Amino acid sequence: MLLSILRVVLFFLLAVVVATVLGTLVQTQLNLAALQMIGVEIGVAERLATTGRDLLGFTPIFAMLVGAALICALPVAELLGRVFKPWRGVLFALAGAVGIKVAFDVVDYLAPMPTFIAATRGMGGLLLMMIAVGVGSWLFGYLTRPAKKRGLRVLG
Repeated sequence: MLLSILRVVLFFLLAVVVATVLGTLVQTQLNLAALQMIGVEIGVAERLATTGRDLLGFTPIFAMLVGAALICALPVAELLGRVFKPWRGVLFALAGAVGIKVAFDVVDYLAPMPTFIAATRGMGGLLLMMIAVGVGSWLFGYLTRPAKKRGLRVLG
């Protein structure tokens, strides 16, 4: 029992790390692309340095946001996944994506600045951030999937 709980906790932490790193990479590259669009020259060395700084500076804050979103979204995905077994992976990915969207909305409402994460101002950036968290959420669903049962299954 204890090993089972530890396993789920470790998989949760892995999902948060994956979603956070992917989301951080997305937001950094989107911000750098926005700067380039207004004429700022950004070389490969500066791009890599900025990415590294964001991985150290932005990741802890974003990890808290992702963790809060997933701690709410994953149980919902698990319950729906038990009913809609063939759609388990999609449900987990959607749960993470919707969960982070809700988290962004809450933070944007509470934060004094207009948008907490600049990359989420446009629809494209928001969708990419949602996909990044959806990947981490999907990974959790994949790692915690129940063992396959043999025999005829009618609904999945």
